[in-house]
Amino acid sequence: MRLRPFFILLAAAAAANASSVREEASVNTIQPTGANPRSSSFTDSLNGTIDLSSEWTLNLGGSLTLQGRTPASQRGQFPESGSVVTLFTAGADWNLTENLRLGTEAKVSPRSTQFAGTTATVRQANGTETAADALVRSQTSQAGGTFNASWETTGNSALEWSYGAGVEYSHYDVDQNVSRVRLADGTTVTSATLRQDTTAYCQAHPLIRNCGQALLTALRATPVTLDSERLSANLTATVFTNTDVTLSGDYYVYEQNPAQVGFFTLVAAGRAAGVPIAPLRYQVRPEVVERFGDFSAKLWVEAGQYVAGTGQGTAGAGLKLQYKFTKTFRSWAEVSGQRDVDQSDQISRSAAFAAGAAYRW
Repeated sequence: MRLRPFFILLAAAAAANASSVREEASVNTIQPTGANPRSSSFTDSLNGTIDLSSEWTLNLGGSLTLQGRTPASQRGQFPESGSVVTLFTAGADWNLTENLRLGTEAKVSPRSTQFAGTTATVRQANGTETAADALVRSQTSQAGGTFNASWETTGNSALEWSYGAGVEYSHYDVDQNVSRVRLADGTTVTSATLRQDTTAYCQAHPLIRNCGQALLTALRATPVTLDSERLSANLTATVFTNTDVTLSGDYYVYEQNPAQVGFFTLVAAGRAAGVPIAPLRYQVRPEVVERFGDFSAKLWVEAGQYVAGTGQGTAGAGLKLQYKFTKTFRSWAEVSGQRDVDQSDQISRSAAFAAGAAYRW
């Protein structure tokens, strides 16, 4: 229901003086870990551009993300389900010259509530160690904005270049807590008991890296804010018209300590590209696009590092295939995979499939 007014506005504006509309649906599956509980998800996004003049273009977009249930929440018999994550964007591009373009965008994601089950090993007062399932309740809202600039050559030589740079600001309001806890034998315990038993387990196993850090942070149940800036740059070489070789990179600056967020993967769900399990410090991505008439293929790989103490490394690869059926209509399919290592040395793997279409008139 939250998206209906936006889509009505988008359709009305497009009908008045439209340029293009783009629809994409994607499914993501992930292997959860105790430090990063996140379920499979479905995302649907709709974006449109409106040519206001030869110099100005208006951009509108919106997406909704539905989260599934994690194995730990099913095992712990936690029936709670989260709300839909919505994200709205609006911006404009200004063709300052034939070569130079400036762009700006604002985005907002209203507060939504997500539930995820996470596993933990606890040490009880009698010294017995047992497994526990905890239900994490995460409420998040986001607001931010982006400014970018791009410059490209406009010749027809065998080698043409384009450059881009941008800065994005994001503000998160996060409130996470552990609302329910169930031991392996079905016993229900309080959050205070879980905190005590988790601390006891970690003290008994000092060699476990960052033992129980995310869970203990969520157990403090302290609302936090996280402000960050993402600095981006990219360079593309177009070789013999049909081949694009691009290298892009992002670097993140945080105004507060990102480790104050217990389960960042729940914060980023539906609001960040890919499946980050923790706040990124940097990421690089080389990609190649080859065009064969109306058909094109894009292959990309990426690697990055998470903020120390919140995660370790991330790597991924993907393939996108696109076909232009007419001058105005195109469709594509994309598949990708990602491998992450969290702060406790646990490996999490995820896969995504997306399909979409765009129409321009």
